[in-house]
Amino acid sequence: MEDFNAGQTIKKTFKALGEQKNQNLFFGWAIVILIFLLPFFFLPLTTDFYLLNKSALFILVVGLMMVFWAVKTLFQQKLALVKTPLNWLVLVFVLSFVLSSYIVSPNLMASLTEPTARVIFLGLLYFIIVNQLVARQTVKKVLVALISSSVLLAWLTIFAYLGVLEKTGLPWMQGQAWSPTGSVLITAQLMAILLPATWYWALKNKDILQKALLFLAGVLQVISLVLILTLFWQKKLVLSYLSPVAGWKISVEGLKTFRTAVFGVGPDNFLSAFNRFRPLELNQAQNWNIKFLANSNQFFNLWSTVGVLGLMIYLSLILKSLKKDNFKGPQLNKIVYLILFASVVSQLVFSAHFVLLTITFICLALMQTLQAGKEERETWQIKGSWPISLLSGAVILLCFFFGYWQARIWLADQTFYQSLLAAQENKGVETYNLQVKAIQLNGFHEGYRITYANTNLALADSLASQKNITDQDKANIQQLLSQSIREAKVAIDLNPQISAYWLNLAGLYRSIINANNDAADWAAASYLEAVRTDPTNPALRLDFGGLFFSLELYDRAVNQFTQAINLKSDFANGYYNLASAYKAVEDWPNAYAALQQTLSILPADTEDWQTVEKEMAEVKAKLPEPTEQTMTTPEMGTERELTTPEPVPSPNAKVGEVKLPPDAAPEVPETEEDEEATSSGKTKE
Repeated sequence: MEDFNAGQTIKKTFKALGEQKNQNLFFGWAIVILIFLLPFFFLPLTTDFYLLNKSALFILVVGLMMVFWAVKTLFQQKLALVKTPLNWLVLVFVLSFVLSSYIVSPNLMASLTEPTARVIFLGLLYFIIVNQLVARQTVKKVLVALISSSVLLAWLTIFAYLGVLEKTGLPWMQGQAWSPTGSVLITAQLMAILLPATWYWALKNKDILQKALLFLAGVLQVISLVLILTLFWQKKLVLSYLSPVAGWKISVEGLKTFRTAVFGVGPDNFLSAFNRFRPLELNQAQNWNIKFLANSNQFFNLWSTVGVLGLMIYLSLILKSLKKDNFKGPQLNKIVYLILFASVVSQLVFSAHFVLLTITFICLALMQTLQAGKEERETWQIKGSWPISLLSGAVILLCFFFGYWQARIWLADQTFYQSLLAAQENKGVETYNLQVKAIQLNGFHEGYRITYANTNLALADSLASQKNITDQDKANIQQLLSQSIREAKVAIDLNPQISAYWLNLAGLYRSIINANNDAADWAAASYLEAVRTDPTNPALRLDFGGLFFSLELYDRAVNQFTQAINLKSDFANGYYNLASAYKAVEDWPNAYAALQQTLSILPADTEDWQTVEKEMAEVKAKLPEPTEQTMTTPEMGTERELTTPEPVPSPNAKVGEVKLPPDAAPEVPETEEDEEATSSGKTKE
């Protein structure tokens, strides 16, 4: 009898909440709280204070709303979905991310549970707003929450600029450029997006108190925006920005294959496209050595990552919503339109951060909600217990699946952050154990694998540097080195398209090159794969040439150094290393010419310039005939630090030969192109 009464109570509760008025109240306040918290919510408990925690909050709140909706629907056995012109477009846009993750993403699980999960829940939020937010007063509360959040952000920006936040003593609040969004550039975009709507609302509002508060909000938005722009104007901050021309060329390159044309390279995998398709002229730019994780604007970024399919659907969503006819009607309609319009303009200049994309989707949904009154809404009725139960059950399972993985991702990152703190305190064993735990929680995170690989190498080096090494120490060193290489290879297995992972593996092989007979060949093979995935990177060629130089294979070193300066004609370090290779084989004319080029690039009267000038004098004395020195005007801001190739590590006699398992070799495809690129494909024994 008690169970029966409890069941009846639950049914009555959901029946009461099922009334439109109560639903609007529940979902409305949940969305108001979410949109207010999202821009400035962060937790200093993970490696990523900002995006990871904003994502977790977003998925948690939207997931709880969806579970509530699904359970309510199960109890009521009644479902009516509001029809809007954007419903199918939103659904297909979400599907484009899912397909891109499944078809082209090298790391399916990481792509599905992080960037794609965020888009899935953006789609769910859209349907919640369209179906549950009926009252215009609730829409107004959402807009007030968004503007109120920007006001709080504006005050924090002002306090940071004035140095007030530094007095808290918190390390992550130091500096004028701190912002809880994760970047003052994101904060500036948010202010710019809300400014037109805030001022328009203030001018049109007839309530004196509301008008004054809105004007105050607008003034604070302007002040914070001006302060952020001042930081860039004063060069306290430097904007690292991929030029639209380069972004266009990278996007167009993706059209050359069907998979990348339709589905891109995978959500949040732009780095692989940047490495593969980066235009050669970027090597002459001041920020030539920066790796960009997103394209120059949102539309190019969608084109590159989720392909033409995702881009076309997103453009359709935007164009349908920004029709001239939509800027009509009541005041709220125009305010939402202005926010959406400003958001799209911002996305023409920059790639959209998750917070800004959330605002875009909320505006898309609010515009559909405001288009028609409750009586005029056309709905799609779903009847029958089985279809309703199936749909509700699928929604619950979907939310629990992503909620479970979001919890694991967050716990893993929090654990990994603790390992980094332990590493700072030189607690090697604790660092090791915490990183193992983080990988157990989220084994799909490539960065964890790379760091754990280097932690193993550091521990092996620490053991090898001891005065008295026991047999057990030697066994531990062997195991740590094996684990280091294994984890580096796992990172590559998760995403073989990232050249930095191949470079990391090459560095591990290089560190044991005098203690293992195969390490030199394995290092060369790994460098070759790094070059294949990042073919226009001059620094990578310089590093590859350094391997050959350390092995005294000077002809191959010259080949790689030459390719480095062919890729970047003002690469001072490339010319300097080329001169070192020529000096090693006593090719004095070419060595002198390379030093001349080095000197012509370096800023005059610097320490590097004086070093090269001294070396030129030494080489000139060895020339068969005198050669006149020629120089061009030095360019400021170019490469200033000259480095020579690192020597092969000295073998540690106390450790002996490092024996690795058979699977320690790099798993790279062998092609005719590879053999041609490396001449013989073998290094010196």
